[in-house]
Amino acid sequence: MKERPESRRREIRALTAFTLVELLVVIAIIAILFGLITGGLVRGKMAAKRIACINNLRQWAGATHLYAADNEDRLPREDAIDGINSWDMTRLPMSVDVWYNALPDISGITRMSDYAQAPAAQQEFYSRRNIFHCPSAQFSEIAATYPNFSLAINSKLMRDFEKGVPTAAGAPPPQYLSDIRAPSRTALFLDNGVPGEARLCAFQAPYTGQPKSFASQFSGRHNRAGNIVFADGHALTLAGKEVVEMNPTSPFRGQAIFPPIEVVWRGDPGRVP
Repeated sequence: MKERPESRRREIRALTAFTLVELLVVIAIIAILFGLITGGLVRGKMAAKRIACINNLRQWAGATHLYAADNEDRLPREDAIDGINSWDMTRLPMSVDVWYNALPDISGITRMSDYAQAPAAQQEFYSRRNIFHCPSAQFSEIAATYPNFSLAINSKLMRDFEKGVPTAAGAPPPQYLSDIRAPSRTALFLDNGVPGEARLCAFQAPYTGQPKSFASQFSGRHNRAGNIVFADGHALTLAGKEVVEMNPTSPFRGQAIFPPIEVVWRGDPGRVP
């Protein structure tokens, strides 16, 4: 007796159909794989930005060494005046030897004074491809009112100036590169917090994005870590706790760890930053 076609079709469907449990298992596996792929892409993107940031810092360090070689061993100045440097201020003659103008001149790239000339150029200053910035930096609306620097020079190097001469606006004279006693441990440029970014440590001062930086402004935008290029030219990604004193009972809380362990801030490691 021949089997009826309809009965055969029901048997095939029964053999090939998924049960609800099997279907849920397949969905769960797909979700896990998707999560792994997505997480890997996110981590890869973050790593690429961190490496791009390190490369930018290394370029600033290289330009600094060239500048010192051409200027009797002096480092460029940290800013035009102590505090926020306005767009217009970066264009003044007194700002020619500030790092944001002097080092681009050495490297053959756009100076800060050129970016400051018009609103369109000011917007270009914040391009993620710009060497002035870390690609992971997040800028707030305040960035339109004055230039925010997500990478900045170590301000504490400007405080040791036995050999220096007075400069415009009463700013400290530059440090001599050869006066840095521990170049492999002394910060030269670093990830600098800008307004709107979450602080790495509650004890840090509010981020201002000035062209100079210190541990109190060190940003943890790379997964609670930040990049530093040292005076000898090598760069590292360091966890925030290795750079900023986070002990609430320490007199240095929110600032540099002292005595220094991983990072030195002054030309003389024995001096308090």
